[in-house]
Amino acid sequence: MKIAFRKIASSPKTFSLKSDGLELSGTLVRVDSQICKLDGRLNGELELVCDRSGEVFMKHFDESLVLYISDGLWDTQSQSKLNSLDVIEFFDGFIDVEYILQSEIESIKMDYHIKGERYGSSKEKSE
Repeated sequence: MKIAFRKIASSPKTFSLKSDGLELSGTLVRVDSQICKLDGRLNGELELVCDRSGEVFMKHFDESLVLYISDGLWDTQSQSKLNSLDVIEFFDGFIDVEYILQSEIESIKMDYHIKGERYGSSKEKSE
């Protein structure tokens, strides 16, 4: 799903997209002439591999996601305006929401996962 930058205004534009058992839904709003803000929620289940046992398991996700999207090259010196390092650059005048969702899925898959344990548990920290 691609959304034209020119169609994003100061009033939020809603979107929703599903892939691999996860749904990304939320709003896009224009911050300035070059930057849009994605304020979304990642919800659903994703099949992962346990890094300890190698077993495949399903993990539930319900997380907020805030990203900034640049129409063209983002000047990193302007980063202080946003107080965020999460800027995605698109160069064709469109925001590709499917690309963003697939990137988030791949990022989750590349992270460290233990079957049956939650992030930040005391058992995981002691190992």
